[in-house]
Amino acid sequence: MLEPFASGVTTAVSSIAGELQDFTHIVIHGSRNWTESAEKVKERFPAGVAFVEWKSAVREISLVKDWKALWELIALLKPYTPKNLKKKNQTAVVHLHSSKAGFLGRLACRVLGIKSVIYTPHCGAFLRTDISLLKRKLYRFFEWLGGCFGGRVVGCGPSEGELYKKLGKNTTYVSNGVKLKETKSAQNNRNLIAFTGIASFQKDPALWSAVAAACNSVAKQEGFSFCWVGDGPLVGELDRDYVDLSGWKTAKEVENLLGKTAVYFSASAWEGLPYGVLEAMNSGCALLLRNVPGNRELVVPGKNGWLFDTREEAESRLTAMLKDREELSLMGKRSREILEQGYSSKQMGDGYRRIYNALTAQRNVKGYGGGG
Repeated sequence: MLEPFASGVTTAVSSIAGELQDFTHIVIHGSRNWTESAEKVKERFPAGVAFVEWKSAVREISLVKDWKALWELIALLKPYTPKNLKKKNQTAVVHLHSSKAGFLGRLACRVLGIKSVIYTPHCGAFLRTDISLLKRKLYRFFEWLGGCFGGRVVGCGPSEGELYKKLGKNTTYVSNGVKLKETKSAQNNRNLIAFTGIASFQKDPALWSAVAAACNSVAKQEGFSFCWVGDGPLVGELDRDYVDLSGWKTAKEVENLLGKTAVYFSASAWEGLPYGVLEAMNSGCALLLRNVPGNRELVVPGKNGWLFDTREEAESRLTAMLKDREELSLMGKRSREILEQGYSSKQMGDGYRRIYNALTAQRNVKGYGGGG
């Protein structure tokens, strides 16, 4: 069950469904989508997945709307209570994705007596930096309170797992993963510094554009250019004098662009375990990522790229990377190796399979240590 029907959350759910096709998957989803219609999003799922719209769900806290969404959810989940499933000789796991679904879903399951519940935050709302400190504390409190309703937190990566352990909750993790693909592009033919995603506060296009402007002369001299793949409310903060704005592309077009990308550069202010970065690693890109949870586990500094804390550090790192094509090529190859070792969709599926099987067999999964 998920509240946003878009972005990395949906990618994670469709990947799980694809890897665990021996399970029956029913996706209860909100209507919030940014780049595709609901029908287009559904096409990314394997055949046989059923979809049920959660019409009342909204992103921000609203007592009236959230109360309505809770009772709608209770009605949607009622067929999956232990009593009703026992009549059909069936078992079920309720897997909640994102903060709003995590809170209301665990409360609904508590009301209904459903105990086989896991929750994957995909970057908790209390990490957002576009809201006040008071609101972040409120979101953190709701994450703690939601854990009191039961269920288990399964982070989408090690950083998220550690963050939720600090809330004192029953927590593990299974790292996000992508289906491994053949890398076709030669490293020395790559000429882009790119990013794929929504131009929003989270992705910080202003910082991305400032770095592009500062490094533009070096990039041109070395045969590189900057490309932002996507659109969004803050797209105007990207300076077209230095950045090529491609708009939204099909999955195949994005794959082709990443095949031409030498450095995948992300200025995101917060992350869970970003699929955009995983796909860049899948394509053999070196990484330059902002030093935030979710990004940290994907970079081995000096091996497959660098992390940065300030704009000046990003400019310095990027300049050095662009001036050494041989090392840049090696970094891209190491990115792919790191992905193969720990972030494939198969490993992700295997991790969730163990948890799902343990829950449906009514076994204790306390000892499971994550990873996938």
